Amino acid sequence: MLSPVLIAIDGSNASHALLQLAQQYCQPERHRLHVVLAIDTAFTVGSIGLYEQQEYPAASDEQRHANLAVQSAAQRLQDMGFASDGALVQGDPVSVIVSEAQRLGCALIVMGHRHLSRLGRLLDPSISSKVIDQVDCPVLVDSRST
Repeated sequence: MLSPVLIAIDGSNASHALLQLAQQYCQPERHRLHVVLAIDTAFTVGSIGLYEQQEYPAASDEQRHANLAVQSAAQRLQDMGFASDGALVQGDPVSVIVSEAQRLGCALIVMGHRHLSRLGRLLDPSISSKVIDQVDCPVLVDSRST
């Protein structure tokens, strides 16, 4: 059985570095890679039909971008030889990452890190720090992420 690893992306260019980091520390014959992107419920519109595109253009664009990021990341991992899948999950990033890691029984979480000032951290605490405090598995944080 393949050991599950969760890769938490945000859809930015820094997400590509997380996939490379996972490739560096994981092996296709030992790990199954799960990509997750948490999306704020304000930006979810269910299925994106013509009505949603016209009525909620910002939300439908955000959701479309997020779906594409997840699909692209999962496909890229498959191209690297890994068994992988992806999910776009509604909710707070910390809650989504922690609950997905617990649900999957992850052996590792790979995620990025934003470089904020002390004031920035005070106003918007680190997602990676919150995740580390709430999970029982190792968390590999790419400090090159922004």
